[in-house]
Amino acid sequence: MALQMMLLGLLIVAALAEPEPKAEPAADPQYYPKYEPKYPQPSYSKPSYKPSYPAYPEYKPSYDYSYKKDSYYCDPRTPPRCANSSATFCLSDYEYPSREIQYAIEYDPLILKKYADVPVQSADNLVEGVSSSEEDKFDYSHYNGKTFDQSNWIGGAGYICPSDVIYARPKRALNVEGEWRVIVQDVAYYTQTQRVETCLFAGASCRTLAPCHRSSCVQKYVYHRMLSFDPCNAQRGLFIDIYKLPSACSCRIPA
Repeated sequence: MALQMMLLGLLIVAALAEPEPKAEPAADPQYYPKYEPKYPQPSYSKPSYKPSYPAYPEYKPSYDYSYKKDSYYCDPRTPPRCANSSATFCLSDYEYPSREIQYAIEYDPLILKKYADVPVQSADNLVEGVSSSEEDKFDYSHYNGKTFDQSNWIGGAGYICPSDVIYARPKRALNVEGEWRVIVQDVAYYTQTQRVETCLFAGASCRTLAPCHRSSCVQKYVYHRMLSFDPCNAQRGLFIDIYKLPSACSCRIPA
């Protein structure tokens, strides 16, 4: 027991006699200068990738439908102002929505696949044996459509059934469903040309034929596919629609 007490006392004395650790001297700035760049450091900011897409222009119809109803209303079966009571197409239209069609063309990636036209047409390439200059000179001013009238036997060159021939670019037309559509026409470089031949005296006897033949002039039609626009549903864009247009005036002899 005495030995243990003596060893404990020696340990306490040794602990009290141990010197405290000395702190390391601070670095001398003369030997360790602070690094300061002599040129301005570029500042980098994290780029933000936000792709921007063109917004489709808001469609605002430019038509005045006040003559139909007090409030805005679009009925595709109601004839437009450019059409008279019996017409099925318009060659001119002061309400033509050029701006809306231009927007539809710009935002239609399939426009070139939908569009097709032969802009230069005439009798030279559509009527065999008749030139365009000859067709323009056909005069039916003496013919009145009466079977026993003298005018049935006189007159110059022309078709046996008098007709009016135009190479038209309709602005609006009535489709086969009975609804009016706007035809893409003269916007940018897009045109759609059709040969339209209308009887001047439908049902009348054919020129220069004797009454005993009981002949009559009949109107013929043909279906055309044209690139179209629905002003009553602009969000539909451009599409192909079908129209029936006058194509020929033929002489018919009954059995």
